[in-house]
Amino acid sequence: MMEIIWGFIVGLAVTWLILKLIAVYLRAKNEVLKEELDELQKRVKEKFIHVNIEKHGDVFYLFEKDTDRFIAQGTNMQELKDHCDSRFKKSVIFADDNDLKSAGLI
Repeated sequence: MMEIIWGFIVGLAVTWLILKLIAVYLRAKNEVLKEELDELQKRVKEKFIHVNIEKHGDVFYLFEKDTDRFIAQGTNMQELKDHCDSRFKKSVIFADDNDLKSAGLI
């Protein structure tokens, strides 16, 4: 009877140890995935610039949606595109359809 109790206790201890090791592994894996996700978010944010469009008189102004950073200005869609292409060669500049429609660009 004592052997069964010791076997049960040893089994519980081994199970607890294995579960702790699995938890440590999963936490470490989670940290690695979080770092990879943060890096990917940073790269996406650098690649894609979401803008607001303001119109003052005949001139359209593009400002980054999150930071209000000036992006470009122009009197028509082609000028805006040309300025964006020259300043942000490796980025994609985009605006919401509603902003484009309300500004009269589409």
